[in-house]
Amino acid sequence: MRYLFLISCISLLSGCSTENERRDIRNYYFPLRGLTEGLVYEYAAVNNDSLAPEYWYYRSLLPGDSIFLSATYYESDLLPRQQLTQKLTSNGIILKDMYLYETDSTRSDVQLQIPVDVIADDVFPFYVRDSGGIFVYHIKWDLPQEAEASMRMIKNRRFAGDTSIQYKALTYDAIKFEVRELFEYDKEGILQQEYNGEEIYARGIGLVYYRKDISDDFQLEYRLVDRYPMEQLEAKFRSLYGIEDSLDPDMPKSKN
Repeated sequence: MRYLFLISCISLLSGCSTENERRDIRNYYFPLRGLTEGLVYEYAAVNNDSLAPEYWYYRSLLPGDSIFLSATYYESDLLPRQQLTQKLTSNGIILKDMYLYETDSTRSDVQLQIPVDVIADDVFPFYVRDSGGIFVYHIKWDLPQEAEASMRMIKNRRFAGDTSIQYKALTYDAIKFEVRELFEYDKEGILQQEYNGEEIYARGIGLVYYRKDISDDFQLEYRLVDRYPMEQLEAKFRSLYGIEDSLDPDMPKSKN
C-alpha cells in the first residue's frame, strides 16, 4: 500500500508533448511566473475522510533566460517524499531530475534519497489535438531497501477536452485528461498493475483534481482545497512535532 500511494503522487505531473500544434493549452498548467515566491497546493480526499491531505510545494526559478519549476511532495507526516525539477521549453514542460525519499528502516530520523531514471522526460504538452492524442511518460527507480528490486511506471494520457471546475466558490475554465497507468514491481519476476483515472487542470491554477481507480469499489480521488505560502505548512510541521525545524524542500535530511 505504501508504494501504491507513492505511485499515485509520482504520476501527478506526467505527460508528453506533440508536434501537432492545433491547440495551445499552456495556460492551464501551473502559473510559472506567478510562483517565484512559492506556494503550497493542498489537496483533500473526495468522499473519503480516512485519507489524509496531500501537499505539493511549487516554486519557480528564473535563472537567466530559463524557467524551472521545483515541486516537492509532502505526505501527512509533512516529510518530503518526492522532489523534482521541471524545465520550460517551447513545446511544453520537461523533467530535469527527480528524487524520491523514504524512511530508513534502521533509522527513523533519516530519509533515503532515491534517484529516478527518467526514460521519457516530457511532463506537460503545450499543444494538443481536440480529437485526442496519446501522451506517454516513463520512469524507473531501484528500491534501496529491497535487494535487486526496482519499480517502473508508464503513463498514457489522452486529452479529453474542455470542462469547468469550482475552486473556492469561483468557476474556472478547465481541461481534462483521461489517464491510464501501468506500473511494474520487478524482483525475481515482474508484478504488473494497471489503473485508469482522470486529471483536471484549471486555467491560471494548474492541477485541481485527480482520480485513480484502484478497484471497482475503491478510488484515490483528490481535489485542490487551498493554496498558501510555505510558512503556513512550516507552522503545521512545528505544531505536529513540537520543534522549530524548517521544511526547506531543497535540503531534506537524507542518506544517499
